[in-house]
Amino acid sequence: MEGIIVSIKYGMYTVESNGVLYNTSPRGLLKFKGKLYVGDKVILDDENFLIIDVFERKSLLKRPPISNIDQILLIFSLKEPDFSYYLAFKYLTYASFNGVNASLVLTKSDKSNEQEIKEIKEVFEKIGVPAYITCSKKDEGLDDIRPLFKEKISVLIGQSGVGKSSLLNAIDESYEREIGEYSLALGRGKHKTKEVILLPYQNGYIADTPGFSSLELEMTKLEVAQYFPSFKGDALECFYSNCLHISEKNCKIKEKLARGDIPQIAYDCYLKLLEEVEKY
Repeated sequence: MEGIIVSIKYGMYTVESNGVLYNTSPRGLLKFKGKLYVGDKVILDDENFLIIDVFERKSLLKRPPISNIDQILLIFSLKEPDFSYYLAFKYLTYASFNGVNASLVLTKSDKSNEQEIKEIKEVFEKIGVPAYITCSKKDEGLDDIRPLFKEKISVLIGQSGVGKSSLLNAIDESYEREIGEYSLALGRGKHKTKEVILLPYQNGYIADTPGFSSLELEMTKLEVAQYFPSFKGDALECFYSNCLHISEKNCKIKEKLARGDIPQIAYDCYLKLLEEVEKY
């Protein structure tokens, strides 16, 4: 019997198969095949409903730990916490490096102004990254993002307090996800979601995940240069195969920047990411 792991908690695996949930565990020999993840497609035996095998994965993220996803929705609030171009480009680079398509969902539009929202959208749409504007309290923008989830496994990623759980509850009120608060004193949100969980939606799943306080890119400088949003593809056409797009001659990325095809704020975030990464 085939199924999918929808949650893992305290060593117990919850597998959904044909609309039925099974609380189970791996059979002895399977434990030697390595770690299992939420999103893994597995086989249960028909007698004891133990996990006896796991299918090959098409994708795997280490953080949050989840497999077989079709897309990442990067959730950022416009205020509380304030939107960060740097974090947005960092997460987009992470998605690109892992070979998963990503879009931006900006929450709490009621706390921002039209000019700021327009400027943010223009930056990301210029490099081909969709940016959706939402307000869970006012049910705004939700009809634009609901179709994204149809028949896909999607994962929501973002800092604590940006409104992931509020967004999920607004998309489908039956989820009843516990909502955290944003602390003005601490300048960050408080964790409420403790583990990765797949929630069924439109013949697919939406993964709610714990909020990030930080995300380290386990990449080399050259990988950042190749996988940074809007660089992929063009970076391979540079004169030098190991071009970091800083001062090298015949650099395709610097040419795009000079033409205005790459926003200056994006390039500034790229340089900051390069400083963070230690290995060449």
